[in-house]
Amino acid sequence: MSGSAAARHYGYSSARAKAMGSELIARKAMQEIINAKDVSTMIQILYQGEFKKDIEEFGGLEIKNDLIDFALSRNLAKSVVKLIQISPTTERKLMRAIAGKWELYNVKLAMEAKNRKQSYEEIAKYVIDYGRYDATVIKEAMREETIEGMLNKFMLNSPYAEILRSALETYKKSRSTFDAVAEIDKSYYKLLGNVIIGLRVVHNESARIIKMEIDMKNILLLIKAKRLGIKFQAFGSSLIESGNLSMQELEQLYNSSKDVESLTSQVKIYDLKSATDIYKNSDTKHLLVFEIGMKNSIFNSSVSLLRHSILSFGAILAYAYMKEIEIYTLRIAINSRLYGLTKEETQRLMVWKAE
Repeated sequence: MSGSAAARHYGYSSARAKAMGSELIARKAMQEIINAKDVSTMIQILYQGEFKKDIEEFGGLEIKNDLIDFALSRNLAKSVVKLIQISPTTERKLMRAIAGKWELYNVKLAMEAKNRKQSYEEIAKYVIDYGRYDATVIKEAMREETIEGMLNKFMLNSPYAEILRSALETYKKSRSTFDAVAEIDKSYYKLLGNVIIGLRVVHNESARIIKMEIDMKNILLLIKAKRLGIKFQAFGSSLIESGNLSMQELEQLYNSSKDVESLTSQVKIYDLKSATDIYKNSDTKHLLVFEIGMKNSIFNSSVSLLRHSILSFGAILAYAYMKEIEIYTLRIAINSRLYGLTKEETQRLMVWKAE
């Protein structure tokens, strides 16, 4: 695409994405939030920026602690809608496919809640009120008595019917919500494989970011399986293809490691040294530290993509990842005690570079 054609095609979208990126929490403010003495102080910092309207919807500066996640989820939902609206018509299908992970996130959240016998009200604050499976649909589906009933309801006239049907069949065989959720991820990213092919034509660097996310999903599955002492053959079929790491590389990584620490120390595509050290020295042995470490790497790549993607789809995609990880980082910072992380551990793991 020539320079003038790219300017006409991506000019508005890139400018909007970069403007939205400039509203992300700055590094100094994020560090202040992480180091804040209490939640009230964190809210005061958030109230000074883009989150003001969302916080006001749930009580303003007097917002109750259990409503903070509602405000964060609402902010992410609005951002997803904006991203689709600003995408060029020819790439809107790509953006909708990428945004599908937030719709399916709600489905997986409902399944896991039903498995734990939780009500909708107990998970409502984490629901991303967007798209096909928004808060209203999730609340209604959770009235079903079983996971099978919910999945059947979700499938009705849905563009994700095949993905959910596959998850339902998996659940019927194993009676495991974990397996069914893994099947949703696998099927979704298989679908996204076609998007990656399209992205290589539109913007190759954007495809690399999505492949990094697939690698993260696969590595987290390896880590969980290693901690449980499961043989690779028992879960290998749940791994997602189309990442940077091949199935053979993932199998070799898994079989050559004796425990979680030796596995994560062999991962080259991500720097998990700090996460491994914290895991090794922690009493709780929380796997969250590895997810944080990998999300940081995706965030840093997204920052670079946003800064260097001039007049391309990359600027829109980069903002999508940066916004998602901003919300994720805020949840960790605010709920760090619930996750069993000390302030020092949280500080070591968070690498926020938005300026």
